[in-house]
Amino acid sequence: MKDRSKNILIWIIILLLVSNLTIIGTIVYKVYFQSPKIESNQTNKIQVPNQRLGRFFRQELNLSFEQHRQFRSFRHKFHKQANGITFKMTQKRNEMLTELGKEQSDTVRLHQLAKELGFLHEQLKHCTFEYYLNMKSVCNKQQKEKLFEIFKAMMNSEAEVKMPQRMKNNFQNQYN
Repeated sequence: MKDRSKNILIWIIILLLVSNLTIIGTIVYKVYFQSPKIESNQTNKIQVPNQRLGRFFRQELNLSFEQHRQFRSFRHKFHKQANGITFKMTQKRNEMLTELGKEQSDTVRLHQLAKELGFLHEQLKHCTFEYYLNMKSVCNKQQKEKLFEIFKAMMNSEAEVKMPQRMKNNFQNQYN
């Protein structure tokens, strides 16, 4: 009986390994061998800065003082939530690496960590679209169109969009 359950576990592990290798192979193929799709409307490519995003939005959208104040409030709430989530995501990735580094990695634990990481990623996306919808709610029609183009550029950029650097001086003028 023990040999039978041992054989079943071995086959399950083999299936999981093959499945993981297939996924990794697919990712490698897509990243290194498939040519990127080029959108036809990339003539006006928007360059989103990594710093001073508030100033960027104010200038690009021609925000009023009140709109800018609301954007700043939305951004503060978003960064507080997003930073907390990304910290937890880093912890989960580290737990995964620790488990992978063990002599006998626990695949059940690895799958649980992957699910938890996926859930955190989902939460981050929810924060992102809540942030966008909040900003959109205070824009006029032209600003909404431009805001959509900015977010589209951020979401479709080939490079990873970095979180803006936190300002050291919290008592800056109201337009920063």
